[in-house]
Amino acid sequence: MKKIDVKISLVLAAFCFVAGVLILPYQLEVFQTTSPALYDEILESLPRSISLVSIFVGLQLFIVAFILSFIGIKLARKTGFSIAILEAIFSKGKVVIDKKATYLAMIGGIFLGFIIVGSDRFYFQNQIPILAENTPEFSLMGLMAGVFYGGVFEEILMRLFLMSLVVWLSMKILRRTKEQLSSKVYWGAIILTSLAFGVGHLPATEMMYGEVTNILLIRGLLLNGIGGLIFGYLYWRKGLEYAIISHMFAHISMQLMFIPLLY
Repeated sequence: MKKIDVKISLVLAAFCFVAGVLILPYQLEVFQTTSPALYDEILESLPRSISLVSIFVGLQLFIVAFILSFIGIKLARKTGFSIAILEAIFSKGKVVIDKKATYLAMIGGIFLGFIIVGSDRFYFQNQIPILAENTPEFSLMGLMAGVFYGGVFEEILMRLFLMSLVVWLSMKILRRTKEQLSSKVYWGAIILTSLAFGVGHLPATEMMYGEVTNILLIRGLLLNGIGGLIFGYLYWRKGLEYAIISHMFAHISMQLMFIPLLY
């Protein structure tokens, strides 16, 4: 299975290279609107052109994603998680797509997109002035960065690697096989990685808003945590591919549906 693991990891890493190339231009696009001073500061601090720095970031993300994917695939097999579609593609086997799981993933992503945009529109912008001052608009760069970075890299990092690692460590501590693990272990891993997912977004929140206030902390943990629960459940019950689909649809629905509808 090692050759297949390398092939899967390379393809996932290739998507992450694209994510890395997109993420800096998208961040600059956001900062140009929300924090012009920070935008100018970042531009002045860049050692090379935006294009060259973006390619360098893409290469870094490629390497990190390849390593995390390769380790994560090994851990996933040991802990009962599925990457069946990817394995079937690269082993030239029969690709079986669960239609119900696909619809569930899409609905979960759309639901999350509504929660994120709707909560900002109807609640958080009344509590956080900077949200009210900067009305979101459709962003093609934001859409692509969300699909590739959020949908692929974050799922590799948080689900394939971290969630699998938490369950694997639980197996070792409890001295259980994957067949002997209770659902509580998996739910514990889902909740833990969901909190980590929310905490992981706090540095970007601080950079964007200047500080992390209590309301921003609640917003970050709540909205990202809900996403972590949805994606974690799909990874556990359906497989990595469905968690990726759901995460992608969250960003797609935000950009193409809820931002235009609610703003």
